Amino acid sequence: MEELSELEIYLYDLKGYLVVENVLSPSQVEELNNILDETLDELPESAEQRKVQSQRSLYDNYRFGMAGGSYDSSPGFLAFGQVFCDLIDHPKTMQMMRMQLGDCFRLDRIFGMRMKKGMPSGILHSDYGTSEPFSRAVPGKPYVQPAYQALHGFGVAAFNLADSGPETGGLCCIPGSHNSQIKLPRSIRNGSFNDVVEVPFAPAGSVTFFSEATTHGTMEWKADYERRTLLYKYCASQLTWSRSRVTAPEGIELTSRQRRLLEEPAGAHWFFDSLFDEKK
Repeated sequence: MEELSELEIYLYDLKGYLVVENVLSPSQVEELNNILDETLDELPESAEQRKVQSQRSLYDNYRFGMAGGSYDSSPGFLAFGQVFCDLIDHPKTMQMMRMQLGDCFRLDRIFGMRMKKGMPSGILHSDYGTSEPFSRAVPGKPYVQPAYQALHGFGVAAFNLADSGPETGGLCCIPGSHNSQIKLPRSIRNGSFNDVVEVPFAPAGSVTFFSEATTHGTMEWKADYERRTLLYKYCASQLTWSRSRVTAPEGIELTSRQRRLLEEPAGAHWFFDSLFDEKK
């Protein structure tokens, strides 16, 4: 596995997201999709079915295999099989998260995203930074973030199991927004994207990395095939999104590093050792 290049690291730091292609082989993509075909229920086909579903949370309609974060403690989609667990510490993810989070980080939450043609856009948001819900930033005025607020301590590895991009929809984001000191204007948040939002081309087998401080969302799905993405969300070892956790699945043997990625939050190097210490 090649190391991240100097250019890739620069672009990720600059834009707040990066698509790396050919991270998964075609056979890996096929295996993961075949398991999801056997495991997941069909998404609604008719407009009437979609109308009934829209009465529930929009994101819950899109998501599957949730664990940690806003959902209960569980293995989530890790229980679907070994191949899902093997992605917990994929070498390319470990490289990127080490660059962003340091040597001590943990898997905080997971979920999958799926969409059928016609499923609508989601709201743009960021979980950290100036535009996060509790920042107290005043629209139109610079906001200097207090030292006690988390900023870049959370990162995401989104494994793409189907082609997505400007023509199809899927993940969208505002490049550079992770470093903005101005709150996201309501006009953009409510859907007047103009030319601000990018929908990066992310072919099947690629992984899209992004900071949780980057303003991101979901664009309407326009392709005839189903969108499928697996999101693994990591954080610096001393941070956590909520009290719930991703737990180890039963009947699947995890490596030492994979088990350590599921450990409880703790101070880096004090109570949470480096994930890259070969003696551990």
